[in-house]
Amino acid sequence: MKISILVVEDSAAMRALICQIVENIGYHALAAESGEQAVDLFRDKDVDLVLLDVDLPGINGFETCRQLRALRQDDWFPVIYLSASSADEYIVQGLEAGGDAYVSKPVNASVLESIVKAMGRISDMKKELAKANEKLSMLASRDGLTQIPNRRSFDESLIRYWKQSKRNQTDLALLLIDVDHFKPFNDNYGHLEGDKCLTQVAQTLQEKLLRPFDLAARYGGEEFAVLLPEINREGTLFVVNRLLNAIRDLSIPHRFSSTSNILTVSIGIAFAQQANDIQQLITKADKALYQAKTNGRNQFYEPA
Repeated sequence: MKISILVVEDSAAMRALICQIVENIGYHALAAESGEQAVDLFRDKDVDLVLLDVDLPGINGFETCRQLRALRQDDWFPVIYLSASSADEYIVQGLEAGGDAYVSKPVNASVLESIVKAMGRISDMKKELAKANEKLSMLASRDGLTQIPNRRSFDESLIRYWKQSKRNQTDLALLLIDVDHFKPFNDNYGHLEGDKCLTQVAQTLQEKLLRPFDLAARYGGEEFAVLLPEINREGTLFVVNRLLNAIRDLSIPHRFSSTSNILTVSIGIAFAQQANDIQQLITKADKALYQAKTNGRNQFYEPA
């Protein structure tokens, strides 16, 4: 994707010249003839670098720079001033306003091209760093084996959904899900088959959720958790039965299960409206899961 450079210059001839230099380098030029127009363009467009005349009609270059920085407080982008003045106090004022470099007028095309290229490389590195950070963030929130959200991601989502539930006076359902008799499955079929089984279960849970904000996560070992915000009891039971049937429909053979010849899961249900805090919600779901397993597995349990 091309780097986009915002050229802010009130002189039509100079603006055209600078835009041509930018385009010749291989970048995309956006043109503005005033600070106000620059701010509007910057708000609507994806801008990577700004070439900014200091002496503008209306708000000057320094104030324009301040306003641009205010629009993207959490994101750094290079700002290069174009100015006929090279006085030290003038340069200091510009840098304090948020600028990064000066190019003297009249503009030397070779000098401007070199500075723009240098700043463009910095912008490219910033984009690559942002991509790397995004990938690291995704990896940190994903379970390495199953590729669904991990326990950390679940904990963060639970806090967010809990607050949302209390704020909106709506319910939140927590499902704790355990793969039935997974230890004998793993011991007899081998760890590779065990890993494959957990991955299949995880992907099925994720695929069978009905809304984009419902969350399936690996809770630990052979346990999974599902969060269903903004839902009632009827909707929750519909989803629970859908998940139970979907796991059964995988028809994963399990000759070492004492309750079924295929792989199944047990599910414990708890609702935020029946809990005083997050820990109590988790405890209720955990007890419900234990009861589902005690009752024979391959089923769900909802406390009265």
